Amino acid sequence: MNTMDYYGDLGIFFYYTPIVCSFAVAFVLLVNRRRTRPQLWLAVVFAMLGIGMVGSFLVDRYFSVNHHEIFRPVNFICSTASSVTVLFYYVSLMRPRLMNRKFIGLFCGGWGLFSLLLVVVFFSSARIHPVQDVHKLVNLSSPAVIMGILAGLCVVVFDVWLAYLVIRMYRMHRKFISETYSFAEGITLSWVGITIAMFALMGILDVIWMVNSTSGYKMLFHFVSFAAIWVIFWYGFRQGEIPVPDENGKESVSGNEYSATEGARPVPVPTDEKQRLLKNNLLEYLHSKKPYLNPELSLKDVSLMAGMNQYALSRFINKEFGVNFYTFINNFRIEHVLHLISLNTGTMNIDTLFAASGFKSRTVFFKYFKEKTGCSPQEYIEKHKKVEKKGGRKKKGETEGIA
Repeated sequence: MNTMDYYGDLGIFFYYTPIVCSFAVAFVLLVNRRRTRPQLWLAVVFAMLGIGMVGSFLVDRYFSVNHHEIFRPVNFICSTASSVTVLFYYVSLMRPRLMNRKFIGLFCGGWGLFSLLLVVVFFSSARIHPVQDVHKLVNLSSPAVIMGILAGLCVVVFDVWLAYLVIRMYRMHRKFISETYSFAEGITLSWVGITIAMFALMGILDVIWMVNSTSGYKMLFHFVSFAAIWVIFWYGFRQGEIPVPDENGKESVSGNEYSATEGARPVPVPTDEKQRLLKNNLLEYLHSKKPYLNPELSLKDVSLMAGMNQYALSRFINKEFGVNFYTFINNFRIEHVLHLISLNTGTMNIDTLFAASGFKSRTVFFKYFKEKTGCSPQEYIEKHKKVEKKGGRKKKGETEGIA
């Protein structure tokens, strides 16, 4: 297929679609008044992707001597710019303390020098012949080929290093989350892994573009880019905050920290002198109000009562009671069931106990009951009946002996 055929109606549609989507989602993120710092950097990422695709389109469509040309400086410059902004996004998400002027200036300066070098080398010569196809890469006598290979290797090495750094950062932070928080109420990094996979896929396709600019591949690239943009936007816009450790090992929330009760005021993690008071208040609230009898009870509901961020409350429960939030609440539910059995041994059956327990799932109810007592609810009721009968006969015999 002739590459020029790609600039018909269908090709132009596929070329424009991801460009428009990139700028659209960047605009949505920027106009959101409650955006977090990571979401701001994500908007910059999308803006850079859009600018990169626009630049690629203009060069490919209007300025290239031959549309089979593989090495163009605009591709390398835009690719590295997008990679740098992707790095900024993930650092602001998982290691926000690194996002200072020195860090940003270092990478932006390196990108600027790389771009300047490409522009000088590629345009200083009066004759730079475009590479016609992949097999021409072996023609090392051409300055364009040599510089193209070197520039391509720089981009590939940087992208590989970037992928390694982001994945390593992701794994370390996922370990922190698993050791500190309950896997509930969105306190998980699975969505971050999905966005990393999407960016990695786009990066791989972008590298392949350097050596394959056929119309069929361009269509595949733009179709995948269109899908990846919306997947990344969906997760990045909905879950822009994740808890991160501060310098003292305590937790905070990346981006803007929001209060569970007021929405915009930062909430500090409870200090040591407040631990005992918070623990007493939490236990008193659970014993008196019995919110655990509500099957829909969530960590957010309890955090509203406590007046603190749900992430901080989750870690507090894990630290003070050695369990995650849902195990903590389910233990209260089982204690309530055992209390009901002790009061109404002869009248309680399994269905009644389950309905009164606060459990949403019958399977979970049986699981926690067996973990707590070592037997099923029915077996426990039978054992309790036997104990009561023995106690009744013993009490009756003692009464007769006294008489």
